[in-house]
Amino acid sequence: MCCNSPKPDSKISTTETETEQLPYFTYQKENVFPGDGSLLRAEDGVALADGRIIVVDQAKGLRLIEKDGSNRPFGNFADAGFVHLPPEQIASPNGMVLEHDGTHILMSDVADGKIYRINVSTEKVEMIYDHPYGVNTIYRDKTGALWFSQSAESTNLGEMFQAANLPVPTGAVFRMTNLKSAPVEIMDSLYFANGITMDKDEKHLFISETMMDRVHKLKVDTKTGEANYMGVAANVGSPDNILIDKEGRLIVASPLYNQVIAVDFKNHSQQVIFDASTKENLKVSNEWNRRSHLGMERLELFTPDLFRPLPGLLTGMFFSNDGITLYITNLGNDLLKYDL
Repeated sequence: MCCNSPKPDSKISTTETETEQLPYFTYQKENVFPGDGSLLRAEDGVALADGRIIVVDQAKGLRLIEKDGSNRPFGNFADAGFVHLPPEQIASPNGMVLEHDGTHILMSDVADGKIYRINVSTEKVEMIYDHPYGVNTIYRDKTGALWFSQSAESTNLGEMFQAANLPVPTGAVFRMTNLKSAPVEIMDSLYFANGITMDKDEKHLFISETMMDRVHKLKVDTKTGEANYMGVAANVGSPDNILIDKEGRLIVASPLYNQVIAVDFKNHSQQVIFDASTKENLKVSNEWNRRSHLGMERLELFTPDLFRPLPGLLTGMFFSNDGITLYITNLGNDLLKYDL
């Protein structure tokens, strides 16, 4: 069968499908930032309007990083009861989000379940909620409601990692109408609930289910809290932190494959935008998948070979406020920084 080509005077509109071209980055030593190993388990981060960034810090709660890479602890976390005194008490700051007005940051601890609210100007820290189990990631919508994920019914890091060793369906997602209300469970029986985010219009909530290699999509009403399951938005290996970029694409961190993947809903496609995978990494990844399919323990595979050459296990990413710089977070002592 022959297909006719458009006539020369035919006008074909591409406005609806044209989107900004995505980059493709690989690991390079010169992109390690700050480069001095001064961070500690920088799992997540946010960018401020003035170009500075703030990342989680296991020992101090948060850490402020200047444009030149110099950094310092951020926020008076000790006054809010934050304690990291290993091996007796191990804190694990994990998820964080900048509220829409830019005046406060919310940070969640995946070890003890505490959620903190930090004033960006004064650095005052307040512990606003203490969940019975670890809280992985958080999101606050424009109505003031707070949504957060519980990876498992774990009360410390050891129990949380056991949920990755032999997955159990104790992950869940909750919503708080405001910062003082009781949380309401909106989704349960997840195998390690992880990153959560919303689209620009806040009509849809996305949830990473790490141990099932999928990101779920829910239609939500931020005013009433109603949430209706729509299905799997994307299948990505071990999805961790997620975000929606300015083009509406779902950006997903994949720790198991050392990659960051963009899911383009408009064009029904996926693209790797960062790749640090190696032959050694792929061997471990393949063995992890084999054991997963057979229901075998796999925590012993959690070795440096899984994430090298990265500073640590890849966990997430975020853009600068102007959208021209991409930061990649991990469980190591440095970030990666790429100019688009």
